[in-house]
Amino acid sequence: VMHEASNTIIESITNWMETFVEVPHPAFGNMPVCPYARQFRLANKVKIIEAKDNILEKASEVAKNWDNNIEAVVVASDNLQIKNTEVHEKVQQMNKDYKSIDIVMLEDHPESKEYIGGACMNHGSLILIVIQRLSKLNKFSKGLRSTKYFDNWTQENLDDTVTWRFED
Repeated sequence: VMHEASNTIIESITNWMETFVEVPHPAFGNMPVCPYARQFRLANKVKIIEAKDNILEKASEVAKNWDNNIEAVVVASDNLQIKNTEVHEKVQQMNKDYKSIDIVMLEDHPESKEYIGGACMNHGSLILIVIQRLSKLNKFSKGLRSTKYFDNWTQENLDDTVTWRFED
C-alpha cells in the first residue's frame, strides 16, 4: 500500500481491511465484504491518502489526476467537523460530474451508519472517500451477480451502492 498518510490512519484502515473488508462474511454469501480488496492491497494497488484539510477537495484532486496504476484510492480524514450530509451531497455531485471521466466515489462517515445483512459497513472513526474507475467497479459488480454476494442486500442497499452507477 502506498501511503501519504500518518501511521495511525494507515494502520487503522489496513487493520479494518484485514479484519473486516477482506474477510468472508455471511451477509455477503460467505464472500469477503470487498472480494477484490485483498489482492489489490497486497499488489500495492490501493493508495491511502490523508486529507489534512478538506477531504472533499482532496478527493476531487485525486479524481482529476487519476493514476491508472492504482485500483483504488482511500482518502481519509479524522476531522469530523464536516457533517455526513455535506459529505454525502458533495460526493453525489462529484459522482455526477466525474462520470464522464470514468471515476466513482463511495463515501463512509461515522455519523452515517450503513448496514448490509446485519453487518455494519463503516470504518467507524474516520471519514473515507474511496475512489475507483467506474467502469472497473461496474465490471466487478456484474461479475458478482452470478454469486450469492448480493443475496442479503435490500433494495435500499442496492440503490445506495450499486444501481445508480449503471444509470445514464
